[in-house]
Amino acid sequence: MNGGAFEALLSTGLVLGMMAAVVIVFRLLIRRPASVTERDPPGLRTIVTFSGQNAAFLADDRDDEPYVGVRLFQMLCGGLSARRIGVENRGTVQYAQCVECVLGNERYLLVLEWIDQTWLVSVEWLPVSHAERRHLALTYEVFAPPDSRELRQLLSALDDWLKSQPGVTDVRWYRREQWRVEDLSDPSPGPIRC
Repeated sequence: MNGGAFEALLSTGLVLGMMAAVVIVFRLLIRRPASVTERDPPGLRTIVTFSGQNAAFLADDRDDEPYVGVRLFQMLCGGLSARRIGVENRGTVQYAQCVECVLGNERYLLVLEWIDQTWLVSVEWLPVSHAERRHLALTYEVFAPPDSRELRQLLSALDDWLKSQPGVTDVRWYRREQWRVEDLSDPSPGPIRC
């Protein structure tokens, strides 16, 4: 082996070694928060899909923006507020609209998306500490919220609002871990199973 080939091989080896070291350090420093999981709590479902043929849902959409259902999202936030769920910090995440839902000291992220001609609402764990926010920003992992009275209240209010809306049909609730693997075999008409 000549000197140039050896130097190229050594250089490649060093670069690969540095990349492996970065991955190891990343894994050590950015750990999943201890209190969360990717699975919904037993008996709960935090993902709901529905159909909506009401033209008012799309009334405020703009052709130059990727967000669909601006009016529907406003109606949803208003419906949750009317059911004593605090709604704060409305915004967007990728191509979806989101809002923080506040119940007492608990906060949840509610995300509305339009996927394959179907509406999807997801209730997600919301990071609180700097380490949790950093983890979410670096990994884009989304976790199920832990079981609580407040979570059940939010899920029930969301289910009640959806079922009270004219034009909303085919409401189906799914467990987060099944939705992730595209297992749609076990939908439920409601978010809470006793």
